[in-house]
Amino acid sequence: MKKLLFFALVIFLQCRSTENNSSVANLENTYWKLAEMNGMPVMTPDNAKEVHFVLSSEGNEKRIKGFAGCNGLGGNYTVDGDKIKFTTMTTKMACDRLDVENFLTKTLESATTYKINGETLELYEGETLLATFQSVYLK
Repeated sequence: MKKLLFFALVIFLQCRSTENNSSVANLENTYWKLAEMNGMPVMTPDNAKEVHFVLSSEGNEKRIKGFAGCNGLGGNYTVDGDKIKFTTMTTKMACDRLDVENFLTKTLESATTYKINGETLELYEGETLLATFQSVYLK
């Protein structure tokens, strides 16, 4: 009986999935929500739109579209390995979250490299971490 139980356990352990359930977000076609700036968490006030962007590629054109805190965000970007460069434009409407918008546009203009760790995008200027973004999956 012990041998039968032992073999059943071995078979059970062999049949279980060894698939890694951790996921890694894609740089493009992912909704990236601003999570931290200068190491500080970013909270979205009630009834406010969250700061975010989406990178997309259409042919040879790579576009960034999003919301910077007060205004819409748009522009282009280039990627070469882990190197990234943004050229962004926003409208200039004033609002309460202009500090967040100014931070985001400066971060995008300064970013030189990126890393994706699971569901988190990190933008760097050289070795300095500028901001982190969390992937959000729309339903």
